[in-house]
Amino acid sequence: MNSLESLAPEMSRLPVRGEPTFLAGGGAKPRRVNADPPAIRSHHVKRIEAVLDHVERHLAEDLKLETLARLAAISPFHFHRLFLAWTGETLNAFVRRRRLEAAAGRLRHCPEEKITVISLNCGFASPEAFARAFREHFGMTPSQWRSGGWVDWRRPSDDEAPAGPFRIEVKRQEAAEYLFMRARGHYGATARELWDRFLPWVHSLGLGDQPMAFVGLDDPAIAGPTRCRMDACVQLPAGWRDPGLRLPRRRVEAHWVAALHYDGPASGIGAGWHALLNDWLPEAAFDMGEGPFFERYDPLEGTPGSRIVRCELCMPVQPRAQ
Repeated sequence: MNSLESLAPEMSRLPVRGEPTFLAGGGAKPRRVNADPPAIRSHHVKRIEAVLDHVERHLAEDLKLETLARLAAISPFHFHRLFLAWTGETLNAFVRRRRLEAAAGRLRHCPEEKITVISLNCGFASPEAFARAFREHFGMTPSQWRSGGWVDWRRPSDDEAPAGPFRIEVKRQEAAEYLFMRARGHYGATARELWDRFLPWVHSLGLGDQPMAFVGLDDPAIAGPTRCRMDACVQLPAGWRDPGLRLPRRRVEAHWVAALHYDGPASGIGAGWHALLNDWLPEAAFDMGEGPFFERYDPLEGTPGSRIVRCELCMPVQPRAQ
């Protein structure tokens, strides 16, 4: 198990690109992405990842280069180069893709939500601009996607036939602050590697008895299975103080979730999500809410990253408009 002294040097060994790419801990061999890539240091990574999270929360708002560079406290010129080197995409390409992917998810899972409303809430200036961009990206209109076109377009994911029956309840998730480590890649192949890196940190910081969460930031059926971003998180107790490592943290405000109780092989979690999204949600009195989906783990019930897991699969929800 790592000691606290051994954790700090890890923060300076951050890859420029790699599969998987970790926010902290390194491990992937750096790879040049252009003739003269900028040097990426841990403080750059934290700022860029904070901007990525800001984009997810504010898709309908002004997400211009100058605005986000100012948020990161980096000049627009250097922010553009650092963002491209770290993510492999320009800022404009990333924002456009995430807006379209978020819209595609809502078109699929929120059949009562009007396409015009979805387009505006995802940051498009007009329904016409949205329809044009959607057709360019997905090869079909938003209406065609909603009516079943996503089935033919979708890329391979971890979806499996439901293995239920599952117990599902809607409950209030209280506000909490988390310490986290991020990775990119295929959920099935990368999640266990991420937990193998993250859990020693958690125990070294004396947080092994705290609830943990695995946050999936992308839908593999829309973004593609190898491009998914994921966070391994541990909930911080009230009054916890960072011992000087300045590890990445995030606060999640209180919200309602539909929680499916899952107990079985980690490889079958996709069946739980399938049941939640495709069986329960269409018949429920709720719509899918804003925010990421996540797995929540009670430390008394088992360890995340194991072959057999016990957890709650949590989806943000809101009451369905009458």
